[in-house]
Amino acid sequence: MITSQRNPRVAAAKKLRRSRVRRETGRTTIEGPFLLEEAVRAGVAVHEAFCLAGDQSSMELCAATGIDTHVVAANVMEGLSETAQPRGPVAVIEIPTAGPIRPVDSIVLWEVADPGNAGTIIRTAAAFGFQVVATVDSVDLWSPKVVRAAVGSHFQVGPIEGAATDPETLSSLGLRLVAMAPDGEVSLREAAADGASLGFIVGNEARGIPASVRQHPAVVTAAISMPGGTESLNAAVTAAIAMYERMQAAQA
Repeated sequence: MITSQRNPRVAAAKKLRRSRVRRETGRTTIEGPFLLEEAVRAGVAVHEAFCLAGDQSSMELCAATGIDTHVVAANVMEGLSETAQPRGPVAVIEIPTAGPIRPVDSIVLWEVADPGNAGTIIRTAAAFGFQVVATVDSVDLWSPKVVRAAVGSHFQVGPIEGAATDPETLSSLGLRLVAMAPDGEVSLREAAADGASLGFIVGNEARGIPASVRQHPAVVTAAISMPGGTESLNAAVTAAIAMYERMQAAQA
């Protein structure tokens, strides 16, 4: 049993909390039995797993799939985990290589910063069959917090980040761009009825979508009807409503 947080394997896994280390190694960590099962089911390379002594089911899964397993003391699991009462396992996985941007209905995260919002959007995109694309200044989509918030949906969606995501490029790849804004020039329902592949742009939680993007010739702005008078909606809620309206329009 590993009892020291200074153990080299433990220390290396903890460093993956840093975005720079994730980029350099191409690895991240996942936490919990469900995420481990989803990663294995998706064929993702799992390099090693850290389990508590009583976590028999996780250790059996690792043994059955050839994953290098380390039994750790409770204090070590607390150091590896980012949750309040961790039960493990914590596993180190290879970040899957994202495919190219496709001309399909998409959510474009434009400088979205909150891990919870990003993870919730990825989870919702998995439910509605949307592609997720993020600008380079958005939150790291493979950070442990985002992966945890998405509850395994990364392995279905394969989010794309760091790609060329200026309006000109996205438009040239076959996406009709719709910037979500409270003062949009058309209603979301009208925009969602478009027959083209749509890229709904969701902006930063504090700053929204840059004016240079909103005013680009390839972009139309769309507003969600809010008769209650609220000024704006949470980024994840906005994305969810846009995807739902698109699904409704497709089924009409």
